[in-house]
Amino acid sequence: MKVKKILLNIILFVGILSFITGCTEKKVEEKSKEEEVKANCSIVECMKQIEATNTIEDINNIIGFETTTDAMIGSDPIWKFDSKNWISFKTYGNDDITIQATIDKESIKDDKIKLPSSTDLRNDLNNGSFTYEELVEKVGGEGTLTTISKGSLSYTWVDKSGQRLGATFNNESGKCTVASYR
Repeated sequence: MKVKKILLNIILFVGILSFITGCTEKKVEEKSKEEEVKANCSIVECMKQIEATNTIEDINNIIGFETTTDAMIGSDPIWKFDSKNWISFKTYGNDDITIQATIDKESIKDDKIKLPSSTDLRNDLNNGSFTYEELVEKVGGEGTLTTISKGSLSYTWVDKSGQRLGATFNNESGKCTVASYR
């Protein structure tokens, strides 16, 4: 009788384990399929093609798929490339639009980038600021375009340790107006 009970428990345990494992594998497969988005370009390349005057329809055509919304991200229309990378379209009044990319820093990390100290950066800003080209020369590489608006462009640099520098450049003067480490 005890042997039958032990065998029954083993069979029941194996059955439950198989069921749970099968369900988990199916959920992982579904999630992977859900995150496979067919875009015309990478998020970095798409941002290079977008302009502040583009409409949502224009951006749909550039990216290759339509916007969605995601309560976890906000109520603005977004183009979700995957769970760590998306572009949002924010409107602030009739004419004020900001197109902002959230990009996984691991994907844009660059071993060649040497970020200046915060003191050097502050001194440069206080002494007449600097252009994008001057900052590229100083840090040793191009930034990744992360925000586009009618008045400015913002770029992000990520060094090999994962430290990020964000800098915003005024479209009229070409000079940096804000720079910060994150």
